[in-house]
Amino acid sequence: MASLGRRAGFTLIELLVVVAIVAVLVGLLLPAVQTAREAARRMQCRNNLKQLGLALHNYQEVHGVFPRVCFQGSGSVSGWQGFSVHTMLLPQLDQAALYNQLNLNLTFTTGSNGTLKNTPIAAFLCPSDLGGQQVKGAGNNYVVSGGPSLMMISPTPGFGIGGSPGTQIADADQIGMFNIRRNVGMQDLLDGTSNVMAASEGIIGDGITTAYRLGDHVRNTAFPSGMPNTFATAAQLDAYGVSCLAGSATHYSDPHKEWINGMPSQTAFNSLNRPNSTNPDCHECTTCGWYDSRGVWNARSRHTGGVSVLLGDGAVRFVGDSTDLLTWQRLGAIADGNPLGEF
Repeated sequence: MASLGRRAGFTLIELLVVVAIVAVLVGLLLPAVQTAREAARRMQCRNNLKQLGLALHNYQEVHGVFPRVCFQGSGSVSGWQGFSVHTMLLPQLDQAALYNQLNLNLTFTTGSNGTLKNTPIAAFLCPSDLGGQQVKGAGNNYVVSGGPSLMMISPTPGFGIGGSPGTQIADADQIGMFNIRRNVGMQDLLDGTSNVMAASEGIIGDGITTAYRLGDHVRNTAFPSGMPNTFATAAQLDAYGVSCLAGSATHYSDPHKEWINGMPSQTAFNSLNRPNSTNPDCHECTTCGWYDSRGVWNARSRHTGGVSVLLGDGAVRFVGDSTDLLTWQRLGAIADGNPLGEF
């Protein structure tokens, strides 16, 4: 009778060793894969900003100036429904067909504009903002700079374009590349195109109003006594941030949901707080229905450690969250005449 041979196979101990080795390899490789994917997303985000920069330069060559932060067409439409810089750049972004269908003498919610505004545009979306993309529809991750000024919109309800002089924004408070009452051209970037910030990033709200999240917009919060319109100090901004957080129950959860909308919460920001500041986006108006008053709107991103920034010369830089506050503010000013620190 033939003897039975030993069957080849793994022992339980050998199997456990193999499983442990595979687990270690997966643990080592997964972060590397995630890092590589985020690097690719960040590169795409930079490329989107570069395309925005090219569009701005092409627009300036045609019109002699950059667009205003909010375009009101005939001037008779409601201010808070004015069109964004992004809208005015559509022909330079291979979206001439969409632009030609818009009626700029109506609000962006009127007639066919109300449907066209829901058209998603890939060039306005950062691939790292994955959560926002689930709810944003025709959202926007890129915001143009109004500089280190609270006065991007109006000191009082209304838009500060027409009306009495008391409701208009002073020219001295419009110190960024994109303003409501002042067109800026290349000739106005006296600090040098490589020393002026044209645009940065914003994150898209989740639409959930039951709880405040960083990036949501707090409203109806008065500024501290003595708060200047431009170049507020860290202490002043932090004090305002504390007040805003205390009133955060009254907030909007829809920032950057509409590329067509010229309001700061949607397509613009001011370079007052550092990037990704823990201070909320916030404005003071107690009678405004939306964002048409002076306030603080911060640059934010889903990238770790900072935000991508488009400069006036078309270059894109990554600026860290810990950048010196005054350097960040001066980067937003077009002609303050002061040297920049490292960024």
